[in-house]
Amino acid sequence: MEIKRLTALSGEEFHELGVFGYTSMQKYEAITEETEDAFHLRLSLVQLKAPFIKQELNNDEDIENYRKMVKLGHSLGLYADGRLAALAITEPQTWNNTLIIWHFQVHEGYRRRGFGRQLLGEVVELARRRGFRAVTLETQNTNSAAIRFYRQCGFTVEGIDLSLYANRGTGSEEIALFMRKNTT
Repeated sequence: MEIKRLTALSGEEFHELGVFGYTSMQKYEAITEETEDAFHLRLSLVQLKAPFIKQELNNDEDIENYRKMVKLGHSLGLYADGRLAALAITEPQTWNNTLIIWHFQVHEGYRRRGFGRQLLGEVVELARRRGFRAVTLETQNTNSAAIRFYRQCGFTVEGIDLSLYANRGTGSEEIALFMRKNTT
């Protein structure tokens, strides 16, 4: 196993990582309460009656954007058995001195081996060495396994967008959670 900086990313390499998505039997339900003097927001883990399935297909435009980000020199790949087994595509946010992870994926055949944890740790270390104050990412309230993983790696929920994926009250079950880990 070797982690190294990505200098290029082909569509073929990207697609060899497999399907990007998840299935979950839990979600973090957002409960809000507003009064004149306060606003309360609570996320509570609840069991789902049916699995929530999300299969994301990255289109050619997404892959082209990832290729551009890789050329910035902050993205990493984890190689095992002579192939790309995991990757973290990142982009510097100069306005707030953070490194944002746009795409983080471990090939299905390499999961549960600690590769994701090692790769994420190296992203944080790279950000620290390059003077970024934090690493940020976005995930969904329906991806409880990812939230648990990121929290175990020291990330905390620092922002929520209740209507990023759909207007509230439309029956959409997804909300965006923004997570961060400080590098200092």
